[in-house]
Amino acid sequence: MKSIELFSNILLSDFLRYFIAAGTAYLIFWIFFKRQWHHRIIQKKELKAKKIWFEFRYSMCTVVIFAIMGWGIVTAKNIGYTLIYNEIEEFGWGWFLISIILMILLHDTWFYWTHRLMHHPFIFRHIHLVHHQSTNPSPWAAYSFHPIEAVVEAGIFPIIVFTIPAHGIALLIFLIYMITRNVQGHLGIEFLPKWFIKNKWISWHTTTTHHDLHHKDFNSNYGLYFTWWDKWLGTEHENYHKRFKEVTSRNQKKVQLVEKQESSNIPVPKNNNRAFKIPFFLIVFLIAFIGEVQTQSVAGLWQTYHEGTGDSLSLIRIENIHNSIQGKVAKIFLQPWEGEDPICSKCTDSRKNKKVKGMEILWGFKKDGQKWSGGKILDPASGKVYNSNLWLEDAQTLKVRGYAGVMNLIYRTQTWKLQQAKDDSNPITGLWKTIDDKSGNPKSLIEISENNGQLSGRILKIYLQPWEGENPICLQCPGTKKKAKIIGMTILWNFKKDTDKPGDSHWTSGNILDPGNGKTYTSSVWLEDENTLKVRGYWGLFYRTQTWKRIE
Repeated sequence: MKSIELFSNILLSDFLRYFIAAGTAYLIFWIFFKRQWHHRIIQKKELKAKKIWFEFRYSMCTVVIFAIMGWGIVTAKNIGYTLIYNEIEEFGWGWFLISIILMILLHDTWFYWTHRLMHHPFIFRHIHLVHHQSTNPSPWAAYSFHPIEAVVEAGIFPIIVFTIPAHGIALLIFLIYMITRNVQGHLGIEFLPKWFIKNKWISWHTTTTHHDLHHKDFNSNYGLYFTWWDKWLGTEHENYHKRFKEVTSRNQKKVQLVEKQESSNIPVPKNNNRAFKIPFFLIVFLIAFIGEVQTQSVAGLWQTYHEGTGDSLSLIRIENIHNSIQGKVAKIFLQPWEGEDPICSKCTDSRKNKKVKGMEILWGFKKDGQKWSGGKILDPASGKVYNSNLWLEDAQTLKVRGYAGVMNLIYRTQTWKLQQAKDDSNPITGLWKTIDDKSGNPKSLIEISENNGQLSGRILKIYLQPWEGENPICLQCPGTKKKAKIIGMTILWNFKKDTDKPGDSHWTSGNILDPGNGKTYTSSVWLEDENTLKVRGYWGLFYRTQTWKRIE
C-alpha cells in the first residue's frame, strides 16, 4: 500500500509540474495576452485544437513513465542506493549550488546526444516522429514523446542520482528549471528582447526561436538549454540569428493592422478625395473588365490555401453540369506523415469512410448574376456541410463563402486561385507527378502552364521523408533562387513548340533546373501518351530522360 501511495504522489507531482508550466504559458501567451504577443508568433500560424489534444495525450503517457522512474529512484534512495542526501550541512551551500549547475550541464549534454540519435532515419520514423508531428509546437508539446523516447528522456534521472550527490531541494529546482525551459522551447512565441542574442553573457542560452526552427526544419538546433553543442559541432541553424532578429523586430501595430484588413476582405482606400478623379478611359476599361469577369466560367482547376500559413491545401476541379456546377477534390497536399490517401471519417452520409480524393465537395449551385449561389460545400476534415456562395473576384481568383448559424449570420470566406482553365486545350499543361528513376517513388508535383506561346513549370509539392523537413530551400541554386524555397519555384521555362512535329505534343529549346544540385540544363518535353510526359535534360552530348505522370 505504501508503494501505491508513493507512486500516486509522484504521479500527481509530475502531472502538476507539467500541467501548471504548460497551462500557465498557454493561458498567458495564447489566451489572455495573445493580442499583445500576436506579432511575435514565430511561424505566424494559429494553434490547432486537434494538435494540442494530440500533444497532451502523449504528454500524459510521458508523465506516467517519468513517475515510474521517479518511484524507482525514491525506492532506491530509501534503501541507500543513491547519492541523494537529506541535510544541506553534509555538503554545504556551495555544493548545493554547484550540484544544480552540474545537473543542468549533464542534462544538456545527455539531451543533445540522445536527440541526435533520435534523428537517425530508422529511429526517427518509428519513435521521434511523434514529437515532430508538432511542426508548429505549443507549450503542451513539452512532454509529447513516444513512450520509448520518454524512457530515454527519463534516463538522465538515474544518471544524476547515482553520480552526483544532490539534495532533494536541489533536485526539485532542477526539475522546475527543466520543465520551464522545455515549455519555453515549445512556446511558439518569442518573448525575449531583440538584444538577447547579442549579449555575450546570456546569448548562449537557447531561445524559443532556436528550438522552433528545429521543429520546422528538423535537421539543426538539437540543444536543450544552451547553444554550445550546436556551435561546436556545426549543427546550429544557419538562419537562427537572422530569424530571431526578424521575429523580434516585428511591429505590433503594423502586424495587427494588416491582419485586420486581410480578415475583413474590405479594401481600405488610401485617399477618398481621389475617388472622383479617375480618368474616363479607366472607367471604360473597368466596365469592360467587369463584363469579362461576369461572363467567365468558374470551371477549371482551383488551388485552395491554408488561411493562416498560405500553404497549399488541395486542388479542386469545378465543372459545369446542367446549368449548375459541381466541384471534386483532385489533389490533397499532405504533410509527409499524413499519408497519401485520407478518408472522410467524420462524414455522416454516404461519404463516410470514403476516400477524400475524388469526392464531390461542391454541389447545387445556380447562376445568380455575378455569383453562383444556393449551393452546398463539404468540409472533409469535420464532415460538416455548409450553405455556400461563390464568385469571381478576377479572372484568376475565386471567392468561396460558407455560411453557418441562424439565418446564415456567420460566414467564412476562402480565396482559391485558378491553376488550369477548363478551355485550356494544350495537352501538356496541367499537373504532373515526377518519379524517382531508381525507387519508382513519387518525388514532386509540377504544374505546367502556357503563357504567350511558351511553357513553364513550377513545383507545387515535394514528397519528402518525415526526417527531411517540410519546406526545403535550394542551397546550390544561383542568383535569386539561392536559398529560396523550392516549393513554388519555377524549374521549367522558355519551352517553345516544336514546329517540325505535328500538334502541340512536342516542346523544345527550354531550360530545366535541378534543385538538388542547382544546375540548369537545356531541355525538351513530349507526350508519350495522354497521361505520360517525357522530360529530357541535355549536358553536352549526353542526356537523361525522366517519365512524369499526369495527375487528373
